[in-house]
Amino acid sequence: MNQQPEGPCAACGGNWTRQSITHAQLWGDRLYRFEDVPALVCSQCGEVWLGAEVSQWIDQMIQEQPAPARYEQVPVFVFAALQGRAAAAHG
Repeated sequence: MNQQPEGPCAACGGNWTRQSITHAQLWGDRLYRFEDVPALVCSQCGEVWLGAEVSQWIDQMIQEQPAPARYEQVPVFVFAALQGRAAAAHG
């Protein structure tokens, strides 16, 4: 990661720290998760900054579809539907 934002975090003014993060990327109707992604993270507010090279690599991997390390199933909830069900149960 050879590029980084100029100065402090634009959201809060905090300092950037280098970390390996888990990054979720929505592409069309599919969600991809990348682990151990090099990033800068604001030590104050948690804002995440990915360098251009890292972002481009993620996009390339999604397009090339190499074999993933593993697959995981994720439950999906629709907020409005659950909220309506909760209101009916309490009303």
